[in-house]
Amino acid sequence: MAALLTASTARPVARTPQVSSVLATASLKPTTALRPAAIRRSLLVRAEQQTDSKDSYQKIEEPVRSNFPENTDSGAQNFGPKQSEADDFLKSKQANPDTELFGTDVGIVDAMRFKGAAPEVINCRLAMLGFVAAVAVEAATGRNVIQQAQAAPLPIALISLTFIVASLVPIVRGVPRRGNSIFTADAELWNGRLAMLGIAALFWNAYIGPSSLAPLS
Repeated sequence: MAALLTASTARPVARTPQVSSVLATASLKPTTALRPAAIRRSLLVRAEQQTDSKDSYQKIEEPVRSNFPENTDSGAQNFGPKQSEADDFLKSKQANPDTELFGTDVGIVDAMRFKGAAPEVINCRLAMLGFVAAVAVEAATGRNVIQQAQAAPLPIALISLTFIVASLVPIVRGVPRRGNSIFTADAELWNGRLAMLGIAALFWNAYIGPSSLAPLS
């Protein structure tokens, strides 16, 4: 009887290390199985953060431009290393505190940087306005574009500032440019680029003309 009791009590003691090792292995399996899922979740979070952190061009101009150059959607691929760092800073929240101050979607610095949403659009609109006004005034008064700028610098500056502010307001609010089947967003840019060439031609013609620097009567 003593031998049987000794054998029965010895069996659990001999099995205890095996059971503990099995339990330890079982306890480790869930953690190893959860690691890929945790990695996938972290990657998804990073992807969502990258998707949400769009610059002004990606928010405003890219959705409405049907023909924009390749590799311009991220804003700085064509720059060198130093220019890319500067461009990244201009898109950061540190350089655009007005987004939190006024609750806007796009910062003014981000919108006005070289590859932002505002510069080309504003330049195109000012060029179209200036070209039409310069041609109309020259046809009515005979004054070339340089003489017009000399005669009324303040009204020209105020009108230009009004158009700049009016163009910036929808951009900082995150509203893309809208058009219709005729006046599309691309058509506005092409017309503005042609108007820039027209303004440059008017200034060049006024500069080389015989009466371009004549005193105003």
